Amino acid sequence: MMETTNEIRGTYRKVKKQGNRLLLKRRIGFLRFWGSITFAQRCYFLATAMLLLQLFFDVKSGLFETVMFGFALSGIVSETWPRFMALWNSLPGKAVILFVYAVIANFALASASGLVNSITGVSAGALPYSHNFALILMVPSWFFVTTLMALVGGMLVIFIYLFFLLLLKPFGVQKLWHKPGYRYVLSTAVARFVWTLGVALQLSLLAGQVGLLSEFSAESTSQLITIENETETSIEDSEVPPIDKQAEDTSELEDDLTALLTDAKEKSIRYKKAQRQALASFIYEFEADSRSRCAHPEGTRVIELNDYEILQITQTPEDEIGYTYTVEPCRSAAIGLD
Repeated sequence: MMETTNEIRGTYRKVKKQGNRLLLKRRIGFLRFWGSITFAQRCYFLATAMLLLQLFFDVKSGLFETVMFGFALSGIVSETWPRFMALWNSLPGKAVILFVYAVIANFALASASGLVNSITGVSAGALPYSHNFALILMVPSWFFVTTLMALVGGMLVIFIYLFFLLLLKPFGVQKLWHKPGYRYVLSTAVARFVWTLGVALQLSLLAGQVGLLSEFSAESTSQLITIENETETSIEDSEVPPIDKQAEDTSELEDDLTALLTDAKEKSIRYKKAQRQALASFIYEFEADSRSRCAHPEGTRVIELNDYEILQITQTPEDEIGYTYTVEPCRSAAIGLD
């Protein structure tokens, strides 16, 4: 009995010793691997590991996804920012960046001018302060739009880089534009492309849910929903019925897509309404004058468009934005009160 017990103890000690050695080797190997990769590669590794955990264990947590995409975004920014600064420090690169900023600023100014005109019915040039405030209101939308444009451009660059990397691999070229000690070039490029696409889609979804993509018109969203409904009707009217499981999956996907588009449309409309109400309130409280050389009814405010015309603003709580704008002739002592 004692001999059997001693044999069991000895076997247990041997197995435990071998297991500790194996774990120690694995730990040392992982630490060496972790120390040999860059910060961006570590971020991609952690994000990919969290994605695999989410797929295998069906993790449904907003905080989990936020941390996962946060790691991916940190890796993308850490790789992009030094290249952006190198481009900015060069004269041609600075010219390209300023040109892009000028194009974006021109579109933002034009959209802000259109917003002022749609509310007041006059040119935004007559309301310079309100024009600037409208531009400030559109900054979040244009920030998301430019971020998405940058991510899409980055995906195109990464795709071209992958193409050339695979094309030159048979000739012994393992990496391009990297430091000598850079490892796992191809796998990192694939992870970079996948996570750039994922971050772009996540930002698009977030912007749609918040309503920041208000430039995406409601009519376009309605057309997408109409096309989807027509496609669903044509499938139902077809002679060959689809497989039950496939039909259920397709129906669930269509319902989710329709709900997503409808929700984005409603939030975009609410966001536009909030923009218009904020701008209308700013025009009345700060841009318009309560006193003017031109005669106007009591309780109204005016903005002088020129020597002969004024923009008269009246508070109307029953209106959608709460104010009514009318262009009236200037009736002053110099021109005539009649």
